[in-house]
Amino acid sequence: MPRVKRGVPAHRRHKKLLKQAKGFRGKRKNIFKLAQNAVNKAGQNAYIGRKRKKRDFHQLWILRINAGCRQNGMQYSRFIYGLELAGVRLNRKMLSELASNHEEVFAMLVKEAKAALPPVGQAPDLEELKQRFAKAAAEAPKKTKEGQAEKPKAEKKPKAEGEAVKKAKKKMEEVK
Repeated sequence: MPRVKRGVPAHRRHKKLLKQAKGFRGKRKNIFKLAQNAVNKAGQNAYIGRKRKKRDFHQLWILRINAGCRQNGMQYSRFIYGLELAGVRLNRKMLSELASNHEEVFAMLVKEAKAALPPVGQAPDLEELKQRFAKAAAEAPKKTKEGQAEKPKAEKKPKAEGEAVKKAKKKMEEVK
């Protein structure tokens, strides 16, 4: 059995992993065994961090919106509810941007939300709300698992029944 020298692929693999460990402290950056553990752990933390980032930004947006609402004399929860009633469909990221950089536009949104809200202590007409939200949900494009809006399927025009029957008869004759 001939001798197989495997040094080149192993060296390439080690080199690639050590390149990923660049910037680590101590022996973790230049000793393969230690670098391997460090890179694996860093990958786990990066995965967790990508999920955590979304949560942190959502909290930040809500804080900014809340601060803008308080400056305009309104609570965050009433503001969001008022926007829903007014039919304003802006996400929290955009509302946060308006609250922090465009106060005058945000103040207009707060006024619009206040106008749409029922007076304090008075319940809104629930049947009207249900109809409005059902209509909005029906108009909104449905999302798939990947988060992209589903494309409307083109309706197939049914073929004339005569054509289908003719084709079936031809196939039956060919089989005989």
